[in-house]
Amino acid sequence: MFSRLAERLANQGIACMRFDHRGCGESEGDFIDFTPAGLLEDLDAALAEFQETVWFDPERTAVVGYSLGGLSASYLLGRNPRFRTAVLWAPCAVPEIIRDRISQYPNFEGYKERGYFDYFGFRVSREYLDGIGTSAKPLEWIANYPEPILFCHGADDAIVKPEQTDLFLEARKNPGDRKLIIPDADHGFTTADNIDYLLDQSEQWLTGKLLAK
Repeated sequence: MFSRLAERLANQGIACMRFDHRGCGESEGDFIDFTPAGLLEDLDAALAEFQETVWFDPERTAVVGYSLGGLSASYLLGRNPRFRTAVLWAPCAVPEIIRDRISQYPNFEGYKERGYFDYFGFRVSREYLDGIGTSAKPLEWIANYPEPILFCHGADDAIVKPEQTDLFLEARKNPGDRKLIIPDADHGFTTADNIDYLLDQSEQWLTGKLLAK
């Protein structure tokens, strides 16, 4: 979805940068090194690189985050109040739900002794599991970000429930924020029609904010 949105925005003259955290996607490194502290370090490094590009303008910059990326976006917005806006898809407001969900798997027991939990072939470090709920504070980070945000959630999302968006809205109390709930959409916003609608609404929001004089 990110690449499709980036292509749409590029067609409107908006430059995009997309990155993966260490050990994730196309990034180098081992996933076991992905920790709460490392997550924030990766964000700082990615933004520093983006700031070196010729098209970077802090007052016409937006952030898009999906699921756990809502946590990442909250961190960036809290540190960069000049950014123009953000779009958050199924954002995670309470990081403890990540550990709670993983803990339901039968092989979770013993992760402290092993030093990691094997999550479908990815070694999730003990440091990550023990620290994500205490060191990551998306509601605090994003509370005082002054610009409007579009929050999008699937009504049938059972992984990061729509109530997570309500927590963001309650913490911010920003009258410019908008909540978009897509009926019959899950955490991945499937079906194809739902994804198209999500991208349409995200594109309209971002172009409206970033291209405004």
